[in-house]
Amino acid sequence: MDKLKIRAIGYLYLLITFCCLLASAGSTAEIEDTVTGLSGPLIDSIHIENGEIFAEDSSKYDLWIFRLANRLHIKTKKYVIRRELLLKEGDPFSRRLADETERNLRALPFLWDARVNLRQSPKGKNVLEVSTADSWTLLGGISISRTAGETVYHIRGEEQNLLGTGQYLSLHYYIRDTLEDYAQFTFLERRLFSSRFYFQVCRDGNPEIGMTSLTLGKPFYSLDTRFSARFSYIDWDRREDYYDRGIIIAQDKTQGQQLSMYGGYRFGSYNDKLQIGAEIFYKDISIVEKKASVSHPDFPFPEDSLYYAVIPELSIHNYQYVQTTHIDKFRRVEDILLLNGARLRFGRAFNDDNGKIYDLAELRINYAKFFKNNLLLLEITRNYWLNGSRDFRNKANISIRYYNNGISWLTPMLGIRYDEDLREGNVASLYLGENNGLRGYPKNYSTGEKRIAGNIECRIFPGINILSADLGAVQFFDFGKSWKYDSNLRFRDLLWSVGIGLRIGVERVSSAKMMRFDLAYAGKLKDWQISFGLGQYVK
Repeated sequence: MDKLKIRAIGYLYLLITFCCLLASAGSTAEIEDTVTGLSGPLIDSIHIENGEIFAEDSSKYDLWIFRLANRLHIKTKKYVIRRELLLKEGDPFSRRLADETERNLRALPFLWDARVNLRQSPKGKNVLEVSTADSWTLLGGISISRTAGETVYHIRGEEQNLLGTGQYLSLHYYIRDTLEDYAQFTFLERRLFSSRFYFQVCRDGNPEIGMTSLTLGKPFYSLDTRFSARFSYIDWDRREDYYDRGIIIAQDKTQGQQLSMYGGYRFGSYNDKLQIGAEIFYKDISIVEKKASVSHPDFPFPEDSLYYAVIPELSIHNYQYVQTTHIDKFRRVEDILLLNGARLRFGRAFNDDNGKIYDLAELRINYAKFFKNNLLLLEITRNYWLNGSRDFRNKANISIRYYNNGISWLTPMLGIRYDEDLREGNVASLYLGENNGLRGYPKNYSTGEKRIAGNIECRIFPGINILSADLGAVQFFDFGKSWKYDSNLRFRDLLWSVGIGLRIGVERVSSAKMMRFDLAYAGKLKDWQISFGLGQYVK
């Protein structure tokens, strides 16, 4: 074990060194890419207008409740906005980089909107004007959600923009009807010491997740960014539940640690990217408890694992963005990434004797198109874990989502996904129920090694607004089924449900952006179920 851990840490050290060298070169490359080939007027100065949540000079928000919200809220600091800018004083102005800056700012959960424009001052100076509007970021109190027949009471304190500095801090406690209560804690610093690196620490006490993690990374924060890196440590202490027809038939408890490091570098034009990278991880996992029901005494539990893996990757992608509304939200501008291309990962896992345990391969293909108010998103993924002729596991995933927002008040939506997960021992791990795609049915009601799930929604945006909340509705039809690999799916075996829902947009006063209430009739069970929670059911 010690040799394996030392070897894995050695590989991690080499990759860290490589990442540092790339970072030193990449930082210069990013600055050069931002200004090279641009011939707009030079930016003489930058003016930042960090606005409140509600514009009090608007008659719409000229009420005491909106003024009180502004007084209680701490505005985002100007330096937090400034550090996100892709244009600096002395740079030539680029509409392309201004648009990307707007997208990056709007992607921050504590900002409602952002605009970046160049204007000329009375003295003839070129001023880059950056205006933003905040969202309410402090959440607390008790909320209730109901999914798959289980009610969860949620006690939380959460701040998305701690003292206006962009930091995230949260503490959640969940009280559940039939399962154990648990707590979650998360802290995120998005710009560690004002750098492009982020730092996150998280503790999730959910028995089915059970993990403590530390992560330090540098993302591809703009399309001109050349270098990305990530280092993480995870300590696992979780329980795995195995279901058959919504009933738990086996359980095991997993404990262990994982160290991982990723480094990536990309080349190409502003929109077209060729990326190379590699991930190295060390994993030490033990199965400390195993319980099987009387009906499944020979359940094939997973085995202990101790190994490290080296996984290079190669990808080629085209990045385009469209700006639209009424996809998932009410009034907020939605920046949709149209990602086209493919990624290939191929690596090997080694044991303590430096012997091969298995090879792994992954191919992911993305296709996206926006045409005449039609949005189509397609993703296909194929994964293999094998050693010679022995297949440990193979997975396939196909996801299709389609939206049409050509009518101002109506957005039809269709989502279909197909999954395969074939493991040694014929472990059925693909579930379907109200908790994962099929409203009206119990948790993990359908079980198998193959799964199909579909959701058809008509999202209605009637333009009704009460104070700062928007009211809308949904009519939906869900269908799907999980089944064993060696059996056939018949049309009459499909589970289905139909129903209606209420949507309340709280985009300015909640990080969740939307509250959801659904009433579903489960056709195979001939029963009605009510569920409610935060966010769209289908995302």
